[in-house]
Amino acid sequence: MIRNKINSLINKERGFTIVELLIVIVVIGILAAITIVSYTGITAQATLAKYKQDASSIVSVAEVIYNSSVSAYPQTAAAFTSTTAKLPGNVAVNATPLTAAPTSVSNATPSGTTTLTYAWWPCGAGINVYYPDPAVTTTATSGTIGVAVAKAGAGCS
Repeated sequence: MIRNKINSLINKERGFTIVELLIVIVVIGILAAITIVSYTGITAQATLAKYKQDASSIVSVAEVIYNSSVSAYPQTAAAFTSTTAKLPGNVAVNATPLTAAPTSVSNATPSGTTTLTYAWWPCGAGINVYYPDPAVTTTATSGTIGVAVAKAGAGCS
């Protein structure tokens, strides 16, 4: 009797059933889907954080220019490079500034790959720097969907 049990254990083929294999495949698929969705959200948040930081840098330089002996906000792109306060190496403003708030998200999306060039609107009271933000439904100045604004001084309206 003991010998029969030992022989049956030795001769029994070991392996996984098809149901067990399918369950493992489904679990791996669910984990992969969760990871992909999380990664997409993280990269979008990182891009938005970069846009906000860059816009803040542009505003800071504009404030330095205003607080220098000039007492005026920059009205040309060249004014951003003619002071001791410099924009970060990978940030620029459009050579041709806007004359009003952007009318679409594509007009506010920074262009370029290594150096991001931002849309901006200078006016006597300050400047506005625009960047896309999916969380914004409207901005105070333009009603543009998905566009956020960073302001120096009173900004433009």
